[in-house]
Amino acid sequence: MQTKIKRHTRNVMAKRITTQELHKEIEQIKNNHLAHIEKSMGILEEDVKDNRKYFETRLDRLDNRIWGLVLLTISTLAATVAGMML
Repeated sequence: MQTKIKRHTRNVMAKRITTQELHKEIEQIKNNHLAHIEKSMGILEEDVKDNRKYFETRLDRLDNRIWGLVLLTISTLAATVAGMML
């Protein structure tokens, strides 16, 4: 029984993480993973800006078409009313 407890104690001690190892892992996460996330965020921001420009131009074209249809409708209505009066 004594040897089983000693082996278990040794295994637990071997699996324990020291504060230095934990500090190294935290630094690695800060340096590597967070740097990649920041880089990805920069790329994402650029993509969002590009998409915004694309959709703004599309909406501007659509807006111009709608106004064209409105003016065409109003001019047709005005022509019809003028034709009825004459």
